[in-house]
Amino acid sequence: MPFHGQYTVEKVQYPSHGETITGILFRPANIAKPPGIVITGPYSFMKEQAPLQYATRLADEGYAALIFDPRTVGESTGLPRRLENPKMKNEDIVAGLDYLSARSDINASLLFLVGICQGGPESLDVASYDGRVAGVASVSGYYRDHETDIYMICAGCVAWEPGADIATMKMPTPEQGEALYKARLERAKEARKLYETTGEVVYQPLVDPKAADPNTGSLAGLPGPVVWSWYGPWTLKGFDNRYAVMSDVDHFDYTTVPGVAKLKKPALLIHGDNCMNAAAAKRHYESIPATQKKLIWNNEVSHFQHYDQPECVDRNVGDIAAWFAEIK
Repeated sequence: MPFHGQYTVEKVQYPSHGETITGILFRPANIAKPPGIVITGPYSFMKEQAPLQYATRLADEGYAALIFDPRTVGESTGLPRRLENPKMKNEDIVAGLDYLSARSDINASLLFLVGICQGGPESLDVASYDGRVAGVASVSGYYRDHETDIYMICAGCVAWEPGADIATMKMPTPEQGEALYKARLERAKEARKLYETTGEVVYQPLVDPKAADPNTGSLAGLPGPVVWSWYGPWTLKGFDNRYAVMSDVDHFDYTTVPGVAKLKKPALLIHGDNCMNAAAAKRHYESIPATQKKLIWNNEVSHFQHYDQPECVDRNVGDIAAWFAEIK
C-alpha cells in the first residue's frame, strides 16, 4: 500500500426490517466503481471497534468498505436495546448488501463479506444463500456449534492473570459447562417470558473482569479477565456494557454448521491454535464444498490480536485483498 488514507468517509443510513441501520462507508479515492465489502464484527460489536480497523485498510486496497451498528446497538434503531440476535445481524448484513447494490458508484457485481470473530462464520452463512456475494473471508471466527458455545462459557471461568500462559490454565469440565449452559438458557427463557408479558427487559453486564465460578456461573454475558482484557477498555469509550438476558434464547439457538456446509462461494478462513476453539474452525473449513477455499493458520497471534493489533490486521487485510483480487 504505497498510500494510506486515500478514501472518503461517508455516514450512511439504510433500512433493515423496519428499523434504520447507521453505518460508515469508506470509499477509495480515484476509483470510479470499486467493489464493495460489508464488514461484520465480534459478538456485541459496535462499528467503531474491529470493523473500523479492517474497513480503513480495505479502502486503501481499493474496496468500498461498509461498517455498521446492528439493530438495537449504537446509532442504529431497534428495541429492546442491546439484543444479541445473530439471525438479526445476518439480516442486517443482507441489508448492507442491498444498500451497496443500489449505489451507482459501487460495482454491484463484485460484493464481498468480511467478518471478525462471530461475524466471520455469520458472513460465511450469509454467503451460502445470498447470490450477490462474490467471496467471503472469516477472521478468528467464533464458529457457532454447541461445542464452541460450551467452550465460550467455560473460558469465562478461567482466572487468567497478565503474563500467564492461558494454554496451561485449567478449564471447567464439559459436564460443568453443560450445566452452566442449561442454567443460562433457563434464565434467558424466564427473561423472555417477562418481556412478552410485561415489556420489562432484564439486563446484565455484557463483560465482567471476574472469572465465573465453574459451578454457579456468572450473570455477565462474557465473564472473565481474558475477554475483559479487550472489551474492558471499550467500556471507557462509549461501549454500552450490558446485554438483554433474553438474548441467549436466540444466541444459543443459532448455528453456522448447516449454512457453511452449503457454501459454494470462494472462502478464506484465517485462524490458529490460539484463536477460539480451533477444532471448530477446522471442522467448518473441511465442511465447505466450495472448490475455491483457503485456510491460513497462524499460531503466533491470539484471538483478540486479530481484532485490532496493527501488524496482525495489516497482514490479514493483505491476505484478504490478495484472495479477493483472484475473484473475477
